[in-house]
Amino acid sequence: MMKKAWYKYLIIGSVVFLAIVAIIFVIDKKNKTRITNSDKNLQVSGDNIQKADSKAPVITLIGSPEITIEAGTDYEDSGCMAVDEADGDISEKVTKDKLVDSDVTGDVKIIYSVKNSAGIEVHTERIVHVVDTTAPDINLIDGTTYYIKNGTQYCEPGYEAEDSCDGNLTSKVKVSGNVDTQTDGKYTLTYEVEDAAGNKTSVERCVRVYSPMPDNTVNPGNKVVYLTFDDGPGKYTQRLLDVLDKYNVKATFFVTNGKPAYQNLIGKEAADGHTVAIHSASHEYSKIYQSLDAYFEDFDEMNDIIQQQTGEKTDLLRFPGGSSNTVSATYCYGIMSQLVCAVEAKGLRYCDWNVSSGDAGEVNSSSQVVNNVINGIKANNVSVVLQHDTREFSVDAVEEIIQWGLSEGYTFLPITDTTPMSHHKVNN
Repeated sequence: MMKKAWYKYLIIGSVVFLAIVAIIFVIDKKNKTRITNSDKNLQVSGDNIQKADSKAPVITLIGSPEITIEAGTDYEDSGCMAVDEADGDISEKVTKDKLVDSDVTGDVKIIYSVKNSAGIEVHTERIVHVVDTTAPDINLIDGTTYYIKNGTQYCEPGYEAEDSCDGNLTSKVKVSGNVDTQTDGKYTLTYEVEDAAGNKTSVERCVRVYSPMPDNTVNPGNKVVYLTFDDGPGKYTQRLLDVLDKYNVKATFFVTNGKPAYQNLIGKEAADGHTVAIHSASHEYSKIYQSLDAYFEDFDEMNDIIQQQTGEKTDLLRFPGGSSNTVSATYCYGIMSQLVCAVEAKGLRYCDWNVSSGDAGEVNSSSQVVNNVINGIKANNVSVVLQHDTREFSVDAVEEIIQWGLSEGYTFLPITDTTPMSHHKVNN
């Protein structure tokens, strides 16, 4: 009986011993063995198991991956963002392989690269299309309108062509059209150029051929222009007389005594064949529009000066501000209604205008005066133009007005005894 019990305990003890040995073996193996799995990028050391950074960063473009810009314009790259699971935001580590030269047309591939701390590098790209869709510029020397006297030879004033990509293209400009300098009128010359990208530009020059006014011109009854100038003579009047003489154009001067030092030009105006008429001696509204007597006192003073300079008086006048002015009502209500009747009763003539240059305050440049006068002339069969020879920019506009009118077949005349008067509606 005791023998069986001992045998039983021996078996149990053996099993326990083997189990303990097995456990010790496993623990010892874990402590002494390193397992490296290169395929899974896993490292195991002792009781610590660490998973290495096996994921690539993510790089994302800001904006479109394909952009089109115009050649010659500044290109600002919108950049990109880069994020790594282990390193976080690594956008500042992004590099790009090239810059965009917007002066050169074509496609530019920009490659953006970034690498995380584990050495894993990723790339993305953006395509920038640099295109040239801008046509060249053609600059016509001496402007788009050119005036030439009948009978003279036309010489091309010149032109320049420039392109944002191709540079100077002047040599490639093609000119077409003809100018007959023996016949008054307008002629069109066309200038064309094309750049390497196929962009084309075409501009035109209007060449106007004119003849100076002939002597002793007869009123044709239509397309007639009366150039009239108020407030002079002054420092720019002689310049105006020279321009009128150049084209043999006669005008009408409604003169004042505002600048006595230039009184001698009143005689010069008359000697050159222009009409001299009365505007006012003082041109002071508060003085001349107080009463009928005050107006005619000023009128007689100016007429005496005209007689001194020209040898004769005149019966032609223009009211300061025109017969339609309302400023006069400040000094005498109804004075203009009285004056127009009194003037006609005395056998005098007054003349307003139907084309205003705007030089009395509406505009301040020669080009604006030219536009106003030309547009006004176009709207009338017979035009009475108001300008002031005391305004330099207005005097400087006269030559182009005359050139345009002559090339369009207009006749320039001074106001004479037979000229129909232009009258405004009286408002006071």
